[in-house]
Amino acid sequence: MPGTDFLRAGFIFAGLFVLASSTAANAETQKNFTVSAVIATGCSIATNAGGRWGDINLGTVGGLASGTVEADLLNGVATGIQLDCTPGTSVSVSADTGDHAVAGVRQLAHSTVGSSLIAYQLFANGGTTPWTTQTMGLSFPVGTSHLQLPVRAKATLAAPMRGGAYSDTVRVTVTW
Repeated sequence: MPGTDFLRAGFIFAGLFVLASSTAANAETQKNFTVSAVIATGCSIATNAGGRWGDINLGTVGGLASGTVEADLLNGVATGIQLDCTPGTSVSVSADTGDHAVAGVRQLAHSTVGSSLIAYQLFANGGTTPWTTQTMGLSFPVGTSHLQLPVRAKATLAAPMRGGAYSDTVRVTVTW
């Protein structure tokens, strides 16, 4: 009979629709999902406006002065290298001998006459032994994330000295 196939197809389609509707009504309404995070071990070191970890300014002295001048590393208003590390991190800090060292002794060099030098030493973390190139260990125990590493420079002046600006650049390396 013509149209029977159409009617039969309609019933099959309606049956599938009812079957699909009843499956949706029995769908699961509760499932689990996982939430996780990884806390990275690392450090952040504060810089000053010049993008450095700080500066040591031994001041202005007369060309006939002698003796010792000293000053602390300043980073803005804070003293020393400012380290913020993940609690539980162990850190190593080392420094090179600077750009003008002579026989391993750091030297401030005159800005235009590089042969005019003033010897100086660095002292770190309140130590009384000069900080040369040895590595210093720091730790951030659980509950601690900020440390200040004080650095002090002492220069020995021997009169007479050439007038002008003297400087050196020391590279400090922090690893964790």
